[in-house]
Amino acid sequence: MRHARCALAALALCTISLGASCGGDDGATAVDAATDGTIDAPSGDIAAQLAGLAEVDHLVERPTQWAGYRYFEIWFRQPVDHANPGGATFLQYATLIHRDAAAPMVLLHTGYGNWYYDYPGEVTQLLHANQLVIEHRFFRTSRPSGDAAAWAFLTIEQAAADDHLIAAAMRRLYRGTFVETGASKGGMTSIYHRRFWPDDVDVTVAYVAPISFAAPDYRYEPYLEGIGPAACKANLRALQVELLTNRRAALSSRAQASAAANGDQYTRVALDAAVESAVVSLEWAFWQFWGGPYCGSIPAVTATDAAVYAFLDQVSPVNSSADADLAEFEAYYYQSLGQLGYPGTMDEHLAGLVTFDGAAYDGAYPQGVALPTYSATPMADVDEWVRASADRMVFLYGEWDPWSGGMFEPTLGPDVLKVVAPQGAHGSGISALAPADRDRVLGKLGEWTGVTPDTSVWGKPRPALREPRPPRPPRPLAGW
Repeated sequence: MRHARCALAALALCTISLGASCGGDDGATAVDAATDGTIDAPSGDIAAQLAGLAEVDHLVERPTQWAGYRYFEIWFRQPVDHANPGGATFLQYATLIHRDAAAPMVLLHTGYGNWYYDYPGEVTQLLHANQLVIEHRFFRTSRPSGDAAAWAFLTIEQAAADDHLIAAAMRRLYRGTFVETGASKGGMTSIYHRRFWPDDVDVTVAYVAPISFAAPDYRYEPYLEGIGPAACKANLRALQVELLTNRRAALSSRAQASAAANGDQYTRVALDAAVESAVVSLEWAFWQFWGGPYCGSIPAVTATDAAVYAFLDQVSPVNSSADADLAEFEAYYYQSLGQLGYPGTMDEHLAGLVTFDGAAYDGAYPQGVALPTYSATPMADVDEWVRASADRMVFLYGEWDPWSGGMFEPTLGPDVLKVVAPQGAHGSGISALAPADRDRVLGKLGEWTGVTPDTSVWGKPRPALREPRPPRPPRPLAGW
């Protein structure tokens, strides 16, 4: 879970009034949303059926490069507080790629903003399924406006209720098996939804989803200590010490030049504090996103300033603490502080070298918002449910992903699998598993959905998914 490398532009959404058309030459067409809540299963073309759902405020159909699919942007009307459905509402953004109402429906979560758009995830590809990507409440455009007090409704229970409303609506149109999935915080979101609404979906595939029990949670520390070859770890830690001891000025100078060139601002967290945070986070970020195959790319402590900055910028970029990146993930920091918890690591090899305290990173949190007090109850409840009631669920992890220090521990059985990709990082998927585990997961997907997974998709060229790096343990939160 690491910050985006670059600032993300705001979504260029074609928001429209009901009945209007969207201008431009992209081929988008607007579809009126029905307001009659008595509609059960709207008829007609899929666009008309979607628009006929009472939960849909409006939608736009757009072109897509994926053969056999139609692509829609959809805005669902959600209560800010599901316990008060007649109160304030907001629009939750989602994107649908539609193939066939009889095919499986994949509900895909990032746990953050929607950066998948019309890109099919691994489960969707394997099953040739429909896919709905649901943006998490309080991220990007899916945010209640105005009242700072609304942040109190950023909870796993309220987000699960968002997903329940959407799943119930889509169930009226789609007849196939419903599969919920996501990676990292997206996998966590899938599990939380299943805990509160276990019958909304038939199958859950949670990739690299951790659970933390404290803020900070030091269960991750021994796991991080055991990751990777000893020589690689020693080189990485020696570089961290070198950067904090002798290269601060050089790193700050280059980061300032990069900020000027790219328009990055550091008004929420000062640039020098951002530099220190990037260096302190370097070890975690390396194992989360790069890992063993890249051990040879770690610069020697004698390398040039240009070389060490280039490595830092690639693995743990300073602009992860720039204003735009903090705004992208501030809701995650809020959730981590209140319910999700976060990893703590001691980093003894950096003792005496860290100069900024937690107050230097207060700008990471939503501004002008009362911050929550951590409660261990939500994660303890989710953990208990997973151990006692998980069914038709796959928990997939990477062996050398530091987040695997917080693996869920479900009660394993014929319909609950936990698999670990050998030496895998945070991007581990089904294709990265050892053959026996891969066959087990594919077999269960086929059994649970009635569709034989098409593994030929792994060998087909596809455009890269351009996603931001979700945050690693944020420097303002981590227990250094």
